[in-house]
Amino acid sequence: MVLQKKIQLMMSSKTQIFQLLVLPLFAILLTAQGAFAQCETWNDSPQKEEAENAHSNYRSAMKIKDMDLAYTEWKKAYDIAPAADGIRDHHYTDGIKLFKEKLKAATDDAKKQEFKENILQLYDQAAGCYRSQSITLKSCTDQACYDAKANQLMGRKGFDMFYDLNSNYEDNLVPLEQAISGADEVEYIVFEPIANIVVHQFKNGKMEAEKARQIYERLNVLADWNIENNDQYSEYYESTQKRFQSKYAEIESEIFDCEYFKAKLMPKYDEKPDDPEIVKYTYNKLLQEGCDKEDPFLKKLEGVYQKYASEENAKMQAEFEANNPGVVANKLYKAGDFVGAIEKYREALEAESDDEKRATYLFSIASIEGRKLNKMQDARSNAKKAAELRPKWGSPWILIGDLYARSAKSCGKDSFGQRLVILAAIDKYSYAKSIDPEAAEEADRKLKNYYGNIPEKNDAFMRGHEAGARLSTGCWIGETVTLRVQDSE
Repeated sequence: MVLQKKIQLMMSSKTQIFQLLVLPLFAILLTAQGAFAQCETWNDSPQKEEAENAHSNYRSAMKIKDMDLAYTEWKKAYDIAPAADGIRDHHYTDGIKLFKEKLKAATDDAKKQEFKENILQLYDQAAGCYRSQSITLKSCTDQACYDAKANQLMGRKGFDMFYDLNSNYEDNLVPLEQAISGADEVEYIVFEPIANIVVHQFKNGKMEAEKARQIYERLNVLADWNIENNDQYSEYYESTQKRFQSKYAEIESEIFDCEYFKAKLMPKYDEKPDDPEIVKYTYNKLLQEGCDKEDPFLKKLEGVYQKYASEENAKMQAEFEANNPGVVANKLYKAGDFVGAIEKYREALEAESDDEKRATYLFSIASIEGRKLNKMQDARSNAKKAAELRPKWGSPWILIGDLYARSAKSCGKDSFGQRLVILAAIDKYSYAKSIDPEAAEEADRKLKNYYGNIPEKNDAFMRGHEAGARLSTGCWIGETVTLRVQDSE
């Protein structure tokens, strides 16, 4: 049974102008029917040794892709101790992976539905064990930390429901709302599914405009925070924010208007009419939301705002920027000054001695060169330099894979040549995944997108090539790839 409750979300100090929606949270009450128990561990179990052996066996089987053996051994380990030793969630998350494999292979509709339910139940069980602290984490010292971990699992559950499980939108929205209800460290993968569901539900009369607005505001708060604070994935949050905002543009005229934002912001201004930060934020936000500059309230704000635009502020800003070239670079990037951003990143690079920070700056330079300025070879060179400074970092190799994939059409003389370039991209994604567990999820999504572009067997045969041949991509890429083929349709 699932019990529903509501909590009021509070916004961070940077964005106090928004009153967030009350998102539904669900306390997961798990049943102990059949194989699906709750949070038992093997620590006090008389079958501890059997559980540990089964755990080791199935993990080894998964590594060699023997999924049938893995499932058999996983089932033994899971039935005895769903929560393993109480400090890991592998029996839940690995079970999800195994049932996904079964779902892919299933042809019977009843079996497919069964596997889908198994996947969803394992997500709920894992989240429930974190919320109850039945699975303990060294990194967590309070309930909020455990709730954040549970919410992360709910986000991944919602992602799978949207992309893989074909769940109905009303059910799908529940875990996604839960995922965005707590801490700001929300994975960017949840943003687009939520936006797509909200827009669909609103268009079809299944969601009120107020709730659609509130979810939009929450998503922007989360995206803005992570763009500012998540150095590794800042660009992903930025691009994802643009996409979900674009999706919301389909209904924005129906859910937003100037009067709405004025009613929202004026009370906060009235509380502190002499606070320059509140004046500045209120004025810019109302302009951003389409209010007329000639509106009497905006004219009043403009006058107060100009009062504070003094030389001292300019001097302080100049001093800050001189001491923080990396921040300036990010600012220039957001403003579209990509050349200026690179110059500032290089300035930050020269002043920095820490290899990890230097790697981050080099990666930012490479990303701008490749994605914004089409300087592919320079981008690759700087990405490799970043990788040298952080050898176990997958992001530079994912970037190189992206550059190759973008160049496929221009580099390949024909469709076969283009597919060779895709193989080079696949190699980079695979390498990123092999060295960096944190990059594995992103790499897997990209691999999934491009596996269908592997050269076709007949096409290769007609050109005198067989699988395993070493072929050159040519073009600026200059990679030699091992030919893999797929059966021709």
